[in-house]
Amino acid sequence: MKKILFTLSLMISTSLSYASVITDEKLKTYWDNPEDSASAIVNGMTMDEKIGQLLMPDFRYWGIDNAGNKQPLIQSNEQIEDIIKKYHLGSVILFRENLIDTAQTINLINALQKSRSNLPLFISTDQEGGYVTRLREGTEMPGNMALGATRSQGLAELTGMVHGNELSSLGFNFNFGPVVDVNNNQNNPVIGVRSYSDNPQLVSELANSYISGIHKYPVLTAVKHFPGHGNVSSDTHFSLPTISIDASAWREIELVPFQNTIDHSDAVMTAHIVVPSLDNTTLTTLNGEEIGTPATLSKTILTDILRDELGYDKLIMTDAMDMGAISKNFDNNWAVKQAIIAGNDIILMPLEIANKEDVNKLDGLYSYLKKEAKNDKELEKRINDSAKRVVLAKLKNRIDANEKDITQAKQIVAAPFNKKIEDMVTENAITLIKNEGVLPYSLSDNNKITVFSDEKPRNDLIKKHLSAIANDSSIKIDMQDKVVKMMSDDLANDEIENMIKGQDLILLATYNLANQPKNAQKIINLAEKNNVPLIVISTRNPYDIAYLDNVKANIAIYGVTGFDVTNNVRNSLETNIRGGLNSLFETSEKGIINSPKGQLPVNIKSPDGKETLYSYGHGLTY
Repeated sequence: MKKILFTLSLMISTSLSYASVITDEKLKTYWDNPEDSASAIVNGMTMDEKIGQLLMPDFRYWGIDNAGNKQPLIQSNEQIEDIIKKYHLGSVILFRENLIDTAQTINLINALQKSRSNLPLFISTDQEGGYVTRLREGTEMPGNMALGATRSQGLAELTGMVHGNELSSLGFNFNFGPVVDVNNNQNNPVIGVRSYSDNPQLVSELANSYISGIHKYPVLTAVKHFPGHGNVSSDTHFSLPTISIDASAWREIELVPFQNTIDHSDAVMTAHIVVPSLDNTTLTTLNGEEIGTPATLSKTILTDILRDELGYDKLIMTDAMDMGAISKNFDNNWAVKQAIIAGNDIILMPLEIANKEDVNKLDGLYSYLKKEAKNDKELEKRINDSAKRVVLAKLKNRIDANEKDITQAKQIVAAPFNKKIEDMVTENAITLIKNEGVLPYSLSDNNKITVFSDEKPRNDLIKKHLSAIANDSSIKIDMQDKVVKMMSDDLANDEIENMIKGQDLILLATYNLANQPKNAQKIINLAEKNNVPLIVISTRNPYDIAYLDNVKANIAIYGVTGFDVTNNVRNSLETNIRGGLNSLFETSEKGIINSPKGQLPVNIKSPDGKETLYSYGHGLTY
């Protein structure tokens, strides 16, 4: 009887006052009884409010400058706040463009939360670590594949704790990670080092440890990208890939990490990929072409398999709907509707909102969904079910809108202790793949070292940390560098020989090589001809050595820049390059600076894929 009275009271108060911001006091009463509260809250919502809970837009930009360039949104404004309130938005995702430093980030997030129309917002980002890092001021960590090389569940948990502590101190309550894709295609252009391994069990173990760590703080997680993004050969930011894998193989490989992590995570993010063995239906694109149904839009994959077969009852969310795999092929409003019907509860980045004119698109989306829901009972039910699931997740996880304190956050974000953990992970990850008597290289005074890589910032980063080694060891290193496009064939032999003449050592920093990297091979061949020791540093994926001949020494560092492929925004992963360089040298003063400890978390195969050159678990030491 007491429970019935509570529910009736809740329904009455909700129906009368839900259009206003829910107070902290009222929110706490909802937390005490989340199931009944979620039902009552959603029953009292208008259709606009329900739709708002399903949408997670970005406000990466707002307006343009005098030159016509989009302006990153780094400070809230009345227009943005009106959009959040008017459309009852339930969530916002922030990107690197939005996040300048700790104080600015907190001010932005505090303002966004204040603009909510009802429940606290999910404030999300993709702080995966390594290749995908959003905080400009924070502790990146060396990335998932680096963690795979350590084989350490303890370090994975510490990584989650660092991310959870920093993100929660800033006001984030949702992090889109960890990636649980099995990187079983070494030519994968979008996952690579974002994956822990090509071993499903190792992926599962490290992902769960990371989740355990981040859950020590009030931050939700989303494992991604279901049903598995590790075996693609094109990038879904730009195109729609098809994975030709039979259902039994999918269940033995790609499915395993999802099966092992979904009970621990708070959400599953979908992949914009076609898997005909799981769903062989087709859709018609905007230009009339018949193509396979992407998993994001597939009821068979998301409802029949993920919901019903696997018994998953928490949040399902799309990957960004403005990615080329979806936006280039389908009408925007229709794709959102289809994603909801397929089983998604949160629609990530349903459309671009970057100026006042874009608000008309939001009007159009709401009008379309409301009209469709009137005529389509399945869609109406799905909107109701998803709104309840989102609200329930907020109540169960006690999501609040409390203002964050800048002074306190500054003591946490990028704290020296966190940076020490970051370096500890890196030192255990560096993997020595090949060594024919070159390493460790003994540094003495007046060393002459030449650095080759594809980019000047990469050369400068390497030279910066070589200088640090020299200063710490009280020696001198004379450095020169050259930017070389490794895959091109535009470097003359005499130009290379002039560069390496009289040098003591060459560092060749490669980055995601493919078959026949002509310039890189020329440098290796001419170094050998001139008896100059050469070390290849695979600065992102460890597979580069498969495309090179006559390499005498090679290490993998699993990343040199964090990189947002949607907008070419980078930051330097200094810990990776520092740890890699420290693993190359010994000095009379310090001895071996850092002996490599990592083991390959993937198999490195020949370019044709027929031969395994270096097996999972391989790793040399000194």
